[in-house]
Formats: sequence, C-alpha cells, structure tokens
Amino acid sequence: LDSLTEREIQILKAIADGDSNKMIARKLDITEGTVKVHVKKVLKKLHFRSRVEAAVWAVSQGLH
Repeated sequence: LDSLTEREIQILKAIADGDSNKMIARKLDITEGTVKVHVKKVLKKLHFRSRVEAAVWAVSQGLH
C-alpha cells in the first residue's frame, strides 16, 4: 500500500466495494478515463492481473 497514492487507494477501496468505473468516476468527480488510468496503475503496482484480484486482496487487508 505504501507505493499507492491517496487517489489510487480511493480507487482500490471503490473496486473492493464492487463499484464500476463509471460509478467510481461519479463518486470522485473525475472522468471514467481517469479512473481507468488509476485502475491500471493500481494493478501494475500491486502486481495483479485483474480488478477481481485487487478487490479480494483489498478486502483481506481491511480496505473494504
């Protein structure tokens, strides 16, 4: 988690909540394209292949 920015942590928490990119964009008042960029960065930094993997890990870490 130390490698993630505050915004990336917000995105990860939203993924763990099961939010779609569109829903995350609305909640954080950013574009859906920006959400996609953040999701890609989160997956890369944490070495996950999918948002499902990231969500499961985030919930196990108490980020949900």
